[in-house]
Amino acid sequence: MLASLLRRPWLLGVALVAVVALLVGGAVAVFGSGGDRAPAAAEGAAPTSAAPAIREVSTAGIAYSPTLVVYNGRSHYGDEQVFTDFEAATGVKLELRGGTGPELFERLKREGADTPADVYVTTDLANLWRAEQAGLLQGVTSPTLRAQIPDSRRDAAGNWWALSTRLRVPVVSTERVPAGAVTSYTSFGDPRFKGRTCFRTSNNEYNQSFVADHIAKHGRPATEQLLRSWMANDPKIINSDGEMLAVIAAGGCDVGLANHYYLGRILKDKPDFPVAPAWPDQDGAGAHANVSGVGVVASSKNVPTAVALMEWLTSPPAQQEIIAGSEFAANPTVPPPAHIASWANVKEDPIDGEHAGPLLADAVALMLEVGWN
Repeated sequence: MLASLLRRPWLLGVALVAVVALLVGGAVAVFGSGGDRAPAAAEGAAPTSAAPAIREVSTAGIAYSPTLVVYNGRSHYGDEQVFTDFEAATGVKLELRGGTGPELFERLKREGADTPADVYVTTDLANLWRAEQAGLLQGVTSPTLRAQIPDSRRDAAGNWWALSTRLRVPVVSTERVPAGAVTSYTSFGDPRFKGRTCFRTSNNEYNQSFVADHIAKHGRPATEQLLRSWMANDPKIINSDGEMLAVIAAGGCDVGLANHYYLGRILKDKPDFPVAPAWPDQDGAGAHANVSGVGVVASSKNVPTAVALMEWLTSPPAQQEIIAGSEFAANPTVPPPAHIASWANVKEDPIDGEHAGPLLADAVALMLEVGWN
């Protein structure tokens, strides 16, 4: 089952040298009945009711596998350096195969037990939930993983571990929207923004997860009312968050809904870019928080080395590389990048993956019903 996500205060003074020595100095050993795993569930098969036991993995003197195949749904985020560093430290050859999170999920499902993949890296909790429910991941844990990723940012059954946190929040023109005009997600239904709002398409996984989470927490009637108020303002439908920010800056609309890191990347290079986040519901539930994450593929025969890579990706040095693109680290000892340091204490509303996951299809149906194209 999926754990809730919760931002904890940034903790400084981590014993970095000890962690790196632990990761690089030793290989990994599996405690239990060997390293082979049961085949992945067949496409379309219903998940079993009894969750498999979590495999305990620990660093010890076992050699790394010579190669590891990684299906990397973060390939477009520029994280290649963290994988190159792992190769240099361990001698393991990583075969990175890129694609979007949904594309790689479908590929894993289609390949089943014959997949060459050992590790699945993806964006959005929806992709992690789908992979877990389809039996494509196996539960693993290790002392190092537990030390680096809190309970609130990992699956209770060990099927996935968070790599980063991302907030889906209102973004506004600093030239045309007064400070304080947007304070919650309900602000998108304010008549003053009629014809001046922008949304990404309804087939976007981040929007679908947002709506599913809202249904899980507030019910379908309240969610339908919210979305109908948004659609009543005749929003422009944009293909990407980055394009949406450019449209707002150019005057094409005044408010939009985007993942925070898209704006953070722009502000890093253009501090005067005329768009800002409007952190929602800071006196209430907080800003909708989602994750990117990593898991070991169910049929992998290279479990120890796969876990070693996961330990590397969640270590402070790798986390600093991953969040350079303006995300927040899953490892709570790692503070945000300097250019978004002022965003560190935003109140978050962690996605309830356990209950939102089963509602993804309902979310898509509702979005189409209210006219969100």
